[in-house]
Amino acid sequence: MKMERPRILVLDDDKTFRELLVDLLTGAGYEAVSVVTGEDALCKIQEERFDLATIDFDLPGWVNGIDFLKELKEMAPHTEVILLTGNASEEVAKEAILRGAFHYYLKPLYHIDQFLTLVGQALESSRQKKKSRENPKAHPPAPPS
Repeated sequence: MKMERPRILVLDDDKTFRELLVDLLTGAGYEAVSVVTGEDALCKIQEERFDLATIDFDLPGWVNGIDFLKELKEMAPHTEVILLTGNASEEVAKEAILRGAFHYYLKPLYHIDQFLTLVGQALESSRQKKKSRENPKAHPPAPPS
């Protein structure tokens, strides 16, 4: 039985960075699909399943990537998200995690191995969530406290 390659949606309006990320992820054995706008990403997510999405914090047409993240998680709650930002801000990081991001990562990607490790961790989390959805009895809900 052939295993499906994990699917990653890459959302960034910077063409060079987007293409670099797609090449990096494809070279690591993932299926990467790129989109330029938040609207394109939402359409793709309605049509297709993605295990992970990498989204830029600075999205044209949106207040910021956090607002987009909220909408994406409402549509695809089981898709993990890594928020990419060029601005190191503790507030942004906390807000991203609070809104459902798996993690955030600083651009540019100086430490590719570190980024790919984070991608692997996010995909493992996605796989575990999918597994528990398919077999809820294997992971019963915690008793009320």
